[in-house]
Amino acid sequence: MNKMESSEDSAQFVDKYMPQLIQRVTMVMPIADELLAEDMIHKEMYSNISAARTNQSKMRELFKALHSGGNKVKSTFLSTLRENEPNLVQDLECSGKQRGEPENKSTISLKYKEFIRGEYATVQEYNSLPGEHVKLDDRYTEPLIIQKHRQQREREEEIRSRGQNFYQVMDQRDSETYKSTKVERLFDPDEHGDIQRTVILQGHSGTGKSFTSQKIMSDWAFGRLYEDQFDLVFHLRCKELNQATGRKSLMDLLNYDQSSSSMIKQVLHQSPERVLFLVDGFDELKFSLDVPKDSLPRDPWTQCSPEVTLSGLIRKQILHESFLLVTTRSTALDKLKEVVKHPVRYAEILGFSKEGVEEYFNRFFKKKQHSQQAFDSVRKNETLFTACFIPVICWIICTVYREQFDEGTEMIQSLETTTSIFVEFVATLLKHDCQDLGQSALTILQGLGKLAEKGMEEQQVLFDHDSVSQTVSDPSKVPFLCKFLQKKRVSQTTMYSFMHLSFQEFFTALSYMLLGDEEAQEKVRELLSKVRRGKENSHLLPIVQFLFGIANKEVGKRLEDKKYISCSQGIWTQLKHFILEVIDKEKEDRNAIDYHISSMWLFAFHCLYELHVDDFVKKAMNTYTEFNLTHIPLTKTDCWVLKYCFQHCERIQRLILNWCKLSAEKIKILLPALEKCQHLELQVDDLADDDLDGLLTALGEGKSLELDLTENNFSDEKVQDLLVALTKHKPRNIDIGVKSITSNTADKFMFLVNKAHADLESIGLSVSYVADLSDTDVDDLSAIIHPVDKLRLRFQHKDLYGQDAVSEGLHSQISLRGIEITLCGDPVFDWRKLFQLVHTLEQHPEWDEHADELISLLHSQTSLGDIGLFVSRLTERCATSVISLSQACPNLRMISLHVVEQGLLLEEVLHLLRASKRRPDCRVLVAGWRCRKPADQCTGRKDWSLCCDDSVRLNLHGETFTENVIRHGKKSDRPSYHPKSNRWCVVA
Repeated sequence: MNKMESSEDSAQFVDKYMPQLIQRVTMVMPIADELLAEDMIHKEMYSNISAARTNQSKMRELFKALHSGGNKVKSTFLSTLRENEPNLVQDLECSGKQRGEPENKSTISLKYKEFIRGEYATVQEYNSLPGEHVKLDDRYTEPLIIQKHRQQREREEEIRSRGQNFYQVMDQRDSETYKSTKVERLFDPDEHGDIQRTVILQGHSGTGKSFTSQKIMSDWAFGRLYEDQFDLVFHLRCKELNQATGRKSLMDLLNYDQSSSSMIKQVLHQSPERVLFLVDGFDELKFSLDVPKDSLPRDPWTQCSPEVTLSGLIRKQILHESFLLVTTRSTALDKLKEVVKHPVRYAEILGFSKEGVEEYFNRFFKKKQHSQQAFDSVRKNETLFTACFIPVICWIICTVYREQFDEGTEMIQSLETTTSIFVEFVATLLKHDCQDLGQSALTILQGLGKLAEKGMEEQQVLFDHDSVSQTVSDPSKVPFLCKFLQKKRVSQTTMYSFMHLSFQEFFTALSYMLLGDEEAQEKVRELLSKVRRGKENSHLLPIVQFLFGIANKEVGKRLEDKKYISCSQGIWTQLKHFILEVIDKEKEDRNAIDYHISSMWLFAFHCLYELHVDDFVKKAMNTYTEFNLTHIPLTKTDCWVLKYCFQHCERIQRLILNWCKLSAEKIKILLPALEKCQHLELQVDDLADDDLDGLLTALGEGKSLELDLTENNFSDEKVQDLLVALTKHKPRNIDIGVKSITSNTADKFMFLVNKAHADLESIGLSVSYVADLSDTDVDDLSAIIHPVDKLRLRFQHKDLYGQDAVSEGLHSQISLRGIEITLCGDPVFDWRKLFQLVHTLEQHPEWDEHADELISLLHSQTSLGDIGLFVSRLTERCATSVISLSQACPNLRMISLHVVEQGLLLEEVLHLLRASKRRPDCRVLVAGWRCRKPADQCTGRKDWSLCCDDSVRLNLHGETFTENVIRHGKKSDRPSYHPKSNRWCVVA
């Protein structure tokens, strides 16, 4: 045999046993070192091999180099392998001779894979008619899988969080901390380099375990998964194994094309380590695997009862070198733990991440616009969006929406409520996952309802086994419950929970409807009575909301058709009276207290939305025409609810939406409501130029307006559009965030002030910089403003809150960052000088000289009404100037000093302010953080938790002063980043 023939033989050997070499070679780096030294591989290839995490990954990278190098490199590799791992090469050579492999083995293997592809490429859905199916790849979305057991607090966090917060928690789980993994990595070595041959994949009902099993089969058959690891993959469905009778060997239980049987037997006999058995749905097994060990078969050809054969496989008495993947609900995990052979890798499917939910919607619909419309519709409802982490919920929602799209009709009422989807989910699982429980659906729902109600009363989301057993006869088989083991000191305890708190709330509401009419009415009466008592029972509000959802005509009909419940007239009457009472009470409270913070009003709107009875909603909404939602943070869900309720108002006389955490996206939802109101007070942040167009269109003309658009950064062109649009209304108090003040802006600004003189009380500009204005611009501005009574102008730097103004030199500087001025009567004010000073201040980091000049200018303005100064450090010099200012301006009513983020109030300054002589009718308000250290020891405001810092609010009035001090520690105690968020420090 010549050298070339030897190289060819070596190359053929390497190619033939590539899968085995990838799995079994351990001396990868020594071999790579020798190949690099002999110039058989490049340094870049060597780096890729070295960087790979596991030996298998390193070998895959090495094979890339071998294939690119040809027969010579493969021959050198084999020689090096013989030197480093001679036993492995000898074993492969001997096994090849013993096998006497037929030439058509690869052909038969391809036939088996083709058989699997035909079996698993499509799926039947819950509602599929005979012959109907969909492609697996059109439905399957990768779930979130973790390998870390969670502590009790972590599980409670998952169960209690909602909406965006819930998916943030899910993002935290998708991390190295929780050993997040993918399907393709389930059999990778662990952190110790060990490979576990048995993997248990657990998850709650509907989280996608069976879909994942089918996807594994399909991807392996198509060569996309485990191609280098397994020659054969078998799928055993436990639901089908329940039907097996007589004596069966493992070969009898496997599903395969009979033409492949000889090849399968050969692989099972000669290479069991190249075989994966996938046992799907262990929780569905009707028979026990608790079989005496000595009765278990030892090979895949011995015929026994199905339970004995399956037990032999799971206990690894049959083909102990093979790999095993078992999927199960968490409720059956303890039974599986007793029979599976250890060591075992545990992994858990949590469901979909936020990205997974969106991907599922995109896969489901053929048209992009339909998937986007459906996803946006679900995302607006936080409770429903949270439930979408369960894949079957996604399927239900998409199926219902698709029906509407296909029919070309608008979304029907029942699809717009949370309750309707929850009802569909329960009905689906009762039909498909509870057939073999030996209990009626009504009995199951009654047991779950009692458990849920007990948990809500005690504000409990985790239940021990004893408490669950008192209401649910066989909790391990009920698909709506989750089961897990919790460590308790040196022992373990079995715990249960509902999939999410929202399901617990739903089952509680449903439980009332499952009672007799008289008892049901008494339960509802008691529930509503508790809710009326106030905040201590706010956790019960979602139950009431679900009751309104169940009272929805379409939802109620669905439940009656299933013979679950029937909503009585007595309960419906109670709900109507209750919601009208809530609305009336909140109306009175808000008329009495402008900034009364309450969730009950918004809760009432949510109940009306779930009810979706238009006539009644119209009656409820038309009992009043003013809506003050100030300081209630509105979610997107809330905005959709408000849109629905407001559309049933004949008119909205007054709508106040200040400090509601409104964004551009939320404003777009509320635009129809803004169109209907006569007086609008609105504060919104982060609007883009395009968003402003929609808002201006919705405002129309003739409204009484109070707009706070400070935290925006509109272009000069859009500011001008806004100023022009405001001339068509009755603006009272306006604040706008602008990039610059240009001559064009000034022109539109002056026109608005002149046009709206009768209504305008204040107008503020938060500006990044004042562009150069001509003398004429300033003169014209001054002339227009001159006759305006009580006009407030604010000029404030946009970078006011982001700069670190703490430095050694600032102890002696005023460091002015913004100014707000209110003028009283008929002021004679040097506007040109003010604009020049503002412009100069923003251009010079050392503002001491110019700030002094500004203070001097203000001293001469006797018509000043209020002044607000925003400084990065309040020094003795600044404090002295402010006190003298209060004495120099007889009309000055208030001076507000706000020390912005990174700034500090020094003790020496506070002492000076307390001891100062002030004019009796001028109030000085100071807010900021105080350092209790002497000035020469202060390191600046760099950490919100510094033990030397207090939050201080000082109120100086005449000879008296009050001081409110909040010790450090709580983030919520920080002064607001935005001066206007504390109304006391800015007077309009």
